Amino acid sequence: MNMDPECVPCLLGRVFYQANLCNPESSYNSMKKALEILSSEFTAGKNSAGIATKVHKAAYDEMGVADPYLDLKIQAYNVASSIINEAEEFIDSSDNRLEAAVRAAIAGNVMDFGVQGLTDPEHLSKNFDSLVSQPLAVNDLEKAEKFIGEGRKVLYLLDNCGEDVLDILLVKELQKIGTYVTGVVKGEPILTDVTMSDADRSGISRVFDKTISTQMFAVGVSVEKMKKELTEEINSADLVISKGMGNFEALSDSSINPILYLFRAKCNPVAKAAGVIKNDNVAKLVL
Repeated sequence: MNMDPECVPCLLGRVFYQANLCNPESSYNSMKKALEILSSEFTAGKNSAGIATKVHKAAYDEMGVADPYLDLKIQAYNVASSIINEAEEFIDSSDNRLEAAVRAAIAGNVMDFGVQGLTDPEHLSKNFDSLVSQPLAVNDLEKAEKFIGEGRKVLYLLDNCGEDVLDILLVKELQKIGTYVTGVVKGEPILTDVTMSDADRSGISRVFDKTISTQMFAVGVSVEKMKKELTEEINSADLVISKGMGNFEALSDSSINPILYLFRAKCNPVAKAAGVIKNDNVAKLVL
């Protein structure tokens, strides 16, 4: 996805938020570095996730903290765990278990702190009923079903901590129909995204048939920086499931297919790129 002018204040706001979250004294230099990168990188046609990766790398170096969101990630895990029974009941009571599991997993996508002012991990538990009851504005699940099932292989790109607790339910639904599911975590801590240690905390690393790492510091996945293992897993997968806005921003202008994007459009630029409006839920298949 191309960088949009609206991405600039959002990105700067997130840099300021995370600096104050863990090392307020670093906020001046973090913002200065972010502005320097944006002044040179913000040009027409540049990928938004690629620019964001450079900005956050510079900001993390200034903060001197490897995982500034760690406390929030743990809180998000606790909140999501508290509503897991409710999510299971929602799926069990549905006539379409796959869609229900997708809607529960997308509900978890609100656990994205620093975006559009979201700072409260309890937002998910307070609003879970309304989030899962919201229909999918784009629903390509029926089309995607031919890529899952007995003998099929899915590569599942994780997004935020807490969200991964609900992803477990979708992964299990895929496995019930015979799908082999490989999970992909971030290679290094970045934002609230799931790393291997986070996946061990939630237990999703033990649910996946196999779990690998992106082996990189990146918002989403940088196609240019992909190592051999991830490249081979993508090429051998019948379907890539991409959770969250960061993965959508990183991969929506790539040639990877078929890919099923699952996310909540929490900002206008992403919503526009996906052909929906802000706060719509999306299950978009790209062939």
